[in-house]
Amino acid sequence: MESEFLEILNNYITEGVEANLTTSLKDLGLDSMASIDLLLGLEDQFNVSFPDELLTEETFETGQRLLDALKKLLSTEV
Repeated sequence: MESEFLEILNNYITEGVEANLTTSLKDLGLDSMASIDLLLGLEDQFNVSFPDELLTEETFETGQRLLDALKKLLSTEV
């Protein structure tokens, strides 16, 4: 799942920058519009919907935080 997440993330970051989980998404080149596009891409790929309470600055701080939120969503989906 992590590799699939990074592959998706790579589509939204600054060209020439390598996607990783620890660098802030802002430092990877994501602005607010790119973050929304990334969110929609993740929702489509993993067939989930991020609830409003997860749409926070903290969730979008790093790839790891976003991946953790995604894993939590997937574990609660039945």
